[in-house]
Amino acid sequence: MQSFLKKTVYAGLTLFALGSLATISSTTANANAKRHVTTKHVAKKAKKVKHTKKRTKVTANYYKVHFAENAAYAKSTGIVSIMNKPGRLGNAKIVAGKETMRRLAKSNLPQNVFHVYGMAKTNTGLYYAHVVTLGGKYRGWIYVGKNDFRYNLDNMTKNTGLEATKTLRYGATPSNVNVKISEKLWTYPKFSRYNARVVSHKKASYIKDDFKVESAVYNTRGWLYYYVQDTKKKSVNGWIFNGNTKALEVKKAKKKTTTKPTDNKQTQTTPTTSTYTLVFKYNGNFVSTKIVNLSDLSVSGTPVVTADSISKFIPSNYQVTSDANAINTDGPIVNNGAAVINLAPVPATRLNIVLKQKDTGAVLNPSSDLVATLNQVGQDLLNQKVVLNGQSVNGDAVKTILSNRGLLSIDQSKLSTIGAGTLQFVDIDAAKVDASNPTVTLYYR
Repeated sequence: MQSFLKKTVYAGLTLFALGSLATISSTTANANAKRHVTTKHVAKKAKKVKHTKKRTKVTANYYKVHFAENAAYAKSTGIVSIMNKPGRLGNAKIVAGKETMRRLAKSNLPQNVFHVYGMAKTNTGLYYAHVVTLGGKYRGWIYVGKNDFRYNLDNMTKNTGLEATKTLRYGATPSNVNVKISEKLWTYPKFSRYNARVVSHKKASYIKDDFKVESAVYNTRGWLYYYVQDTKKKSVNGWIFNGNTKALEVKKAKKKTTTKPTDNKQTQTTPTTSTYTLVFKYNGNFVSTKIVNLSDLSVSGTPVVTADSISKFIPSNYQVTSDANAINTDGPIVNNGAAVINLAPVPATRLNIVLKQKDTGAVLNPSSDLVATLNQVGQDLLNQKVVLNGQSVNGDAVKTILSNRGLLSIDQSKLSTIGAGTLQFVDIDAAKVDASNPTVTLYYR
């Protein structure tokens, strides 16, 4: 029995030992497994961590541009594409690729010159020009550097998408030449301005008339255009390709020679006068041409064309514009040269306001308090330069000012009319302002 107990105890101890070993082994295995799982989990977390640089969202502000009539044009450099929106904005698409832009850069066709009519600046400091070719084929946005160019295209950064150019260069004006024309007249040579169009007069009304050549220009292709004036109809004038004209008369100035009695009886020739042509325009439309002597433009012995040197030749009621491109010469100030001068009307400095009844034309006499308000309206018109000598008054601008002053309707008790109720503003006299007696007539009904 003792033997049996010894065996039993031994077996129990053996099982206990084995169980303990099993427990220890299991614990060790679990610990190892947990370590393995923990390590794997940490490694997986580390894999998910990403260090990305935060990108600034690109936005743009848009601006109007303010160029002189002949200074709003540019050529492609061939190194930047045109996009349908400023290129850094999302989802911008190519309108004209670099290959197309290289072709346009090499072209001398006037329809491939770009008209610049808008500007955008991104919040990253980049500038884009809004452009369209004068032929109308390509339109979009193109990168032009880091400079504000809204007042001067020459401010565009060099070696970007565009460079400023001129669509026309002025040539010597033929002297005393009358022509017949065979095609329609244009407001500008075709494809030389974004707003060039056929003149509004019907071709049949002037095609048989004689015209006088008053100015001459070359386009980017080297084609010569004449500015012609109908010799009978003052309102009919415009530009035409010289190949569509036929000269009727060319009068050349002859050198006069006079012989004066001298001891050696030599013949002396009086010197010919050197002349220069001044072409005056307002908003691109012809105002007048003056042919002057070079000596009249001389300053300290050298002929120059400045606002001061040409002041006595400027048409009445006009002044030279203040922008940088007001005066455009065709080269050195020499005999047979020409300059185109951009003008602006002179604003009125005083003003009369007259009220009339629309249907009868009768003058309405305002009460004293209404006179005070009308004087304020007049001052508003002068301050905003709405009234310009020799020009029609802008009716929309006047209506806005009347609205601000509460005068779109006037109680009849404040006028010289009989009856109750109010009279409503309906119209403005469209006649050009007389500089000697500047008056704005308002009609009420």
